[in-house]
Amino acid sequence: MQHKFKSLHEKNKQTSNKELYSSINKNKKKEEADRRPFLENVSEQLKLPPDILAGAPIITAMGRNEVCIENYKGILEYNDTFVKVLSKIGIIRVEGKNLNIPYFTNDEMRITGLVSAITYITQNKTEGVR
Repeated sequence: MQHKFKSLHEKNKQTSNKELYSSINKNKKKEEADRRPFLENVSEQLKLPPDILAGAPIITAMGRNEVCIENYKGILEYNDTFVKVLSKIGIIRVEGKNLNIPYFTNDEMRITGLVSAITYITQNKTEGVR
């Protein structure tokens, strides 16, 4: 009578593959976490949008008659048809008719009038909403 021995090779191979892929996935997750920017981690911990901590401009349009810009660096040009504002991400251009800046501080400004467009001008690239 012959006894048949069942090979454990396939079972060991499957177990080894699971352990190998599990450690690879853990390493990938750790690498991705290490790559995340510092401000993103801080904003997640504080439950704040990353834009706010990075100093990105916040633009709030209230209808077509008022625009508030926060986190800007300075006013580049200003007349009754357009306002150009410098920000960390580039230039923000607000176009319209009868534009006025009734209020501004070092951090925030209000533009009133009939706003027709808000355009973001970055390095050799224009993105806008019309």
